[in-house]
Amino acid sequence: MDKLFNPDGIAVVGASANPAKAGFVAIRNMREKEYPGKVFPINPNEKDILGYPCHGSLKDIKENVDLVVLIMPSRLIYDVMDDLDQRMESKGDVKFIVCAAADYAETKTGEGIARQKRLMKTAEKYHIRVIGPNCIGVIDNRSRVDTTFVDTGVPFSTFGAPTGITFISQSGALASAVLMEGAGRVVPVLYNKFISIGNMADIDFVDLINYLETDGTTKVIGIYMEGYKDGQKLAETLKRASLKKPIVILKVGRSALGANAANSHTGSMAGSDQVYDAVFKQCGVIRVDTIDELIDTMQAFDQMPLPAGGNTFLLTQAGGPGIYCTDAICAADSLTMPSVSEKTREKLTASQLPMANICHPEGYADITASASVKNHVDGLRIVLEDENVDAAVLVTVVPTFLPQEALAEGFVALDHETPAEKKKPVYYCVMAGAYTTKARKIMERSGLCTFNTPEKAVKAAGNLCKYAMFRKRHGEEKAHG
Repeated sequence: MDKLFNPDGIAVVGASANPAKAGFVAIRNMREKEYPGKVFPINPNEKDILGYPCHGSLKDIKENVDLVVLIMPSRLIYDVMDDLDQRMESKGDVKFIVCAAADYAETKTGEGIARQKRLMKTAEKYHIRVIGPNCIGVIDNRSRVDTTFVDTGVPFSTFGAPTGITFISQSGALASAVLMEGAGRVVPVLYNKFISIGNMADIDFVDLINYLETDGTTKVIGIYMEGYKDGQKLAETLKRASLKKPIVILKVGRSALGANAANSHTGSMAGSDQVYDAVFKQCGVIRVDTIDELIDTMQAFDQMPLPAGGNTFLLTQAGGPGIYCTDAICAADSLTMPSVSEKTREKLTASQLPMANICHPEGYADITASASVKNHVDGLRIVLEDENVDAAVLVTVVPTFLPQEALAEGFVALDHETPAEKKKPVYYCVMAGAYTTKARKIMERSGLCTFNTPEKAVKAAGNLCKYAMFRKRHGEEKAHG
């Protein structure tokens, strides 16, 4: 798979000089990201596109091409594959095809099925691996490859370093949404790798998970799934890979109508949702219900250590949101609110204002709306030092009289002063809305995870705990033979 993500030469069939066309956006994305390799637009009517010299056909390119991207209308697949046949007979260099166009076998029409067969005939003859059809392409933000035609609306230069998050999607539109939602966050999310697989005519979930399982730049694998034809093969792959790194899946088709829609969309046989649910639990896969939960959970896995257990202390600066958060923690079957030691209670009481509510109920402290930056930071430090606390949720509704930049810097300093081996997950719920953007940017750029509502923070906390317990159970089973 290495040449898919780090190819020596990319040819784009269907490249366009028209900014409104997908074939232009794909070229522009690689130009904007300053992809260092060779890009060959295939367009006989243009001299160049964004500085890349155009070619009339694949066989005309004299230099090496590892990856061919197909963005032209699907009706042209016959001529394009004939062209690729001629190239492979003379040069034999192409190793991967990304077929981004739709109107192939997913349509269940005779013509659509015939087009996909023609695509695969050449691919199989020359041992070329295929992503798609009916997808949006592939991204590797370390090699700077971007074959997609998605415009996130956020300049690439404003993103930070690539994360350890790799995302696979069976739906191109959903993949686009995850890409754009990530880009629109307080600090834009730059995915490590991003793969839209569409119809899975060749490369599928199992192929990619097998590769990503040992990929050193991938810390967490996220997936949008509609269905998969070989349940046993998928289960075996998921269980093995989950023992090495977390896998987070947004699996749709829970309802009968949803399953039928999935079948119509990518030709997937969705299967029984109860079976998928049971397989995911057995294999340690974290199943999520929304796009927000998907991105939140992937970021939490990428940025935080796993908790030792489910004992989650709630430190809140606001009563109402604190109660709201307490309900969310109690509803999470993997989390509990712990009793802390008497020494921790005493230190926590001494660090806060007289009206603060300490440990009523257990595992809960309301430090009140008058809490200073020092109250927040000292309180959190004391909580995390207690040996019965595995993780903490901190909720603060930043009032106008509390300097939010200083608060953010205080949390960052606390994180930096804590040795790596002693760090515990902290889910910072910094409310509310655009007003707290300054604080959240400071925190997230320093590697802290922030959330804008208590239930989002608790969902992420519960998901990390479920995975940690899966790993712990497996370790105990292995130790006992």
